[in-house]
Amino acid sequence: MKAPDFDFVVLGSGIAGLTFALQAAAHGRVLVLCKANFSETNTAYAQGGIAAVLDPTDSFEQHVHDTLEAGAGLCDEVAVRYMVQEAPAAIRWLQGIAVGFDKAASGDMALGLEGGHSHHRVVHVKDHTGRSVQQALGKAVRRHPNIFVQEHQMGIELLTDTSSTGTFCYGVQVLDLHTQEVRSIPAQAVVLATGGSGQVYQYTTNPGIATGDGLAMAARAGADIQHMEFFQFHPTALYQPNGEVFLISEALRGAGAELVLPDGSRFMHLYHPLGSLAPRDIVARAVLTEMQRHQSPCLYLDVRHLPAGKVRENFPSIYHKCTTIGIDIEKELIPIVSAAHYQCGGVKTNLSGLTSIERLYAIGEVACTGVHGANRLASNSLLEGVVFAQRAADQIARSTSDQLEAMPDLDSGIDSVGTMWLGMQAELTRKRAELQKLLWEQAGIVRSVKGLLHCQAQIESLQRKVKGIADLTGIQQEVQELQNLLTVAELITKAALARRESIGGHFITETLPDKRSSQDNKVLVDIPETGIRALF
Repeated sequence: MKAPDFDFVVLGSGIAGLTFALQAAAHGRVLVLCKANFSETNTAYAQGGIAAVLDPTDSFEQHVHDTLEAGAGLCDEVAVRYMVQEAPAAIRWLQGIAVGFDKAASGDMALGLEGGHSHHRVVHVKDHTGRSVQQALGKAVRRHPNIFVQEHQMGIELLTDTSSTGTFCYGVQVLDLHTQEVRSIPAQAVVLATGGSGQVYQYTTNPGIATGDGLAMAARAGADIQHMEFFQFHPTALYQPNGEVFLISEALRGAGAELVLPDGSRFMHLYHPLGSLAPRDIVARAVLTEMQRHQSPCLYLDVRHLPAGKVRENFPSIYHKCTTIGIDIEKELIPIVSAAHYQCGGVKTNLSGLTSIERLYAIGEVACTGVHGANRLASNSLLEGVVFAQRAADQIARSTSDQLEAMPDLDSGIDSVGTMWLGMQAELTRKRAELQKLLWEQAGIVRSVKGLLHCQAQIESLQRKVKGIADLTGIQQEVQELQNLLTVAELITKAALARRESIGGHFITETLPDKRSSQDNKVLVDIPETGIRALF
């Protein structure tokens, strides 16, 4: 058998995957596999920015404190400190590959403020930071002679075996979404950079590709999974009756926007001293509470008090999107709702991105490095992707593992689509919508033990039905994605049932403490003149 064509295989082309590829390419041939187009990633949809201590009046200790506070005591402090200390170097590295961060009038880096931060420390490119980072990384990767990109390739299963030291990964099985052929790709190391799983929920800011593929593959292979009960819901997605979700960056609130009720009055001061800039879990629950109280399909963001032209200049993407649906945000309120946004848990890794399976690494949102704990601090996610991708590449470069021989390709091309498959597509669409609605209602912003148990039973029923479809149709993208989403749903529900206290992004109604405790960092609030008691 010949040696593998590639030393490292990376699944995913977002900030984590491409950063790893650029760093690892100095030590071997890298193959980047993309489920969709090269630039279609969660990263490309990130608006706000990247957190880093760049102001002399700020400090690493303050950034660490803010991250630990947002994570409600469940962060890995060692991982947090490492990320925070590496942040300035990460920003310089991104500048070196031509990311043009905004500058202040002084010529220094412009630093924004977002919820949970005690200091202005968010570098950004207007309100399309992720897209600008994606473009710069993409150009650098395309130019590199040691990096190879293959689009429309979906990871199906990890190739694993056991040795005297445990389970190890030697490659990945991939479905070519154009030819419908399945092949196996051997590698010295496989890197999961597949992003999150927001599509498990009915309303999400995530693109359609975010179906938890890497997470589900790792779980099926037996990798350790951690903190899946903690899913962050972004409190300000643009409300549109047609169901389309568009993110309204938290940076807009950092610039002075205020959350308001249908009558235009502010309310977040009733829930937290930071008001509209409280941590996201608190804001999302407050928005849900007030929507229910007012029986309103949405609440609103108010930017009308900001200087004329400021929003249009600094948030052009948001301004343009609102204009396309007939809203002049300088004169009118922006309708908002909460939506699933960020998976705080994932495949458990060490500081170098190594999972519990040898030669299998996870970086970016698919990974649980420990930096987010129970709730992610705004603008730490893109930072995490860069820092831990670089660390993983360094670790792999230092590895002295023997070269793996190539495994034979699978001789398993898939027959062309037939009537059996065509008849199943509508049923799969219904099953997927059923799952998304189930998770939104029973394992979403507010949960109950009764609801989670119902959710668990329904997931098991759906798994049996979808397996029956899979047995008839074979490997198809829609079938595989739904099976992956069911795996993610099972992980979320199981973890949520195992944690009976409310903390961070996990709010469970049966366990309301009477006062704030150091363990759960929550408080039962009486909202004046409403008769409502809510845990925040």
